[in-house]
Amino acid sequence: MKIHFRPAIVVVSLLTCSCSSVAVPRGVISELKVGPSIVEVSPSFRNVFPVKNFNRNVTTTWWETESLDESESTAAKTLQSLRDANFIVFDQGFYEVLGVDDFQSNKSVETIFEFPPGPSFANRLVHDGTVYSLECNCIFFAELHPPKEGFSTDAMPWVWRVNLNESTPVVEKVYPQPQLTVGNGAFYHDGSIYWAQEGNYTNPGGIVRMDPLTLETEVVLNNFLGHRFNSPNDVVLTSDGIAFFTDGYYGFDNFNDTLKPELANGVWRWDINTGDVRQVAGAGTGIWLNPNGVALSPGEDRLYVTARGETSADAAGQRTIYQFNIQPEGSNSPPLQLAGIFAYADAGFPDGIKVDAEGRVYGGVTGGVDVFSPGGQLIGKINVARGDVAVNMQFVDDWLYIAGRTYLYRVQLGTTGVRKY
Repeated sequence: MKIHFRPAIVVVSLLTCSCSSVAVPRGVISELKVGPSIVEVSPSFRNVFPVKNFNRNVTTTWWETESLDESESTAAKTLQSLRDANFIVFDQGFYEVLGVDDFQSNKSVETIFEFPPGPSFANRLVHDGTVYSLECNCIFFAELHPPKEGFSTDAMPWVWRVNLNESTPVVEKVYPQPQLTVGNGAFYHDGSIYWAQEGNYTNPGGIVRMDPLTLETEVVLNNFLGHRFNSPNDVVLTSDGIAFFTDGYYGFDNFNDTLKPELANGVWRWDINTGDVRQVAGAGTGIWLNPNGVALSPGEDRLYVTARGETSADAAGQRTIYQFNIQPEGSNSPPLQLAGIFAYADAGFPDGIKVDAEGRVYGGVTGGVDVFSPGGQLIGKINVARGDVAVNMQFVDDWLYIAGRTYLYRVQLGTTGVRKY
C-alpha cells in the first residue's frame, strides 16, 4: 500500500477560522463577556437559550445550535462570539487553568502542524495515543485510518513524533521495529512507551512496549488464557506497574480488520510484575459499550474511563466519562468500584482524556477540549479550528499539545500535567 508522506515541517500560526460577516463587538453581549480571544458565559445564558425554539444535533458544537424560529437574529451575535473564541469560560476557576486574569486577556491556541491527507480508502484521520518521553524530549502519537464502507483499515509502519529539542517543534514520521499493528493509546512508564495496539486478522491485539530512543518494540501482552482481546484502545500504568487498559469492539465494528470478538468489551487490569490479567469492568455490568480513553487521578486512587457507545453520532450513545475508585492491593475488594458518571459530553464523545496536577480532567471532543473540575463540573472549553475534532492531548510542562484529526495544536496553560518525569 502506498503511504502518503510529507517531509518533517514546522508550521506556526494562531488559531483562526473562516467566519460569517456578523460583527461581534467586545464587551458584554447578551450576558456574554467577550474579549479578544476569551468568552465568559453567564449561568443565565447557559441555562436559557436566546431563542424560543431550537434544536441541536449530537455531532455538532454548541454554537451550531439551530434556531427553529423564523428569525435567527436574536442568537446570531452570541453564537458567533462563541464560535470565534479560543476559550469559553463557564467557571472562574478556568482562568487559573488559562493562567490569565479575566476575559479581557488575549491568549492564543497555536496550530503547529497540518496533517497530510490520508489514503483513498480512509473515511477520516484519527490521531491518538499522545505520550511524552523524557529520554528523547519528544511526543509520540499514532494515526489511524477508519475506512470507508467496504474497506478495512491499514497497519501503517510509522507513528508521528514531535521533536521538542529545537526552537520550534518538529513533526515527523518514525518507524518502530517491528511495527505496531494499528497502534492507538499509549502511556509512559519506567523509561518505556506502552502502546495499546488494536491488532488485525493476522496479528492479535494487545500491549506493546517500545524503547523511545531505538524504537525497538516487544509484544508484552496479547491474550487472556488463549482468547484474543477484541481491539485494545488505551492504556495507563500506575507507578508500581499496574496497567489498566480498555478493550472495545472498534476493530470489528469500525475498522473491519479483526476477528469477531469472543470477549465482552470492558476494562482490564494487568499486573506487569506478576503477569496477572483480568477484566475488572465490562459490558456484562450494563455500564457501557465500547470503552475508550483512560486516565489516572493524581493520587492514583481513581480511574477515569470514557465510553462511546455504538457510534458517537448516536443520540442514545454514551458520550460519558465514568469514575472508578481503585481499591488498594490486599483489600480483599474488587480492584475497581464504580463511583458513577463523572461527566457527559455535549458534542461527540470524550475520546482521549488527561489529568492535570490539580486533578482536573481534560477530554478531547468535537470542536476542542472540555475541561472538568475534579468534581466533574465543566469549567471551560479550549476551541480548535472550525470543523476539527480534538482526539487526544499531552502535557509537556505547562504546554498542552492537542492532536486533532486535521491539525496538531498547542497552548500554554497555568498548570501542568499530573505526570512527573
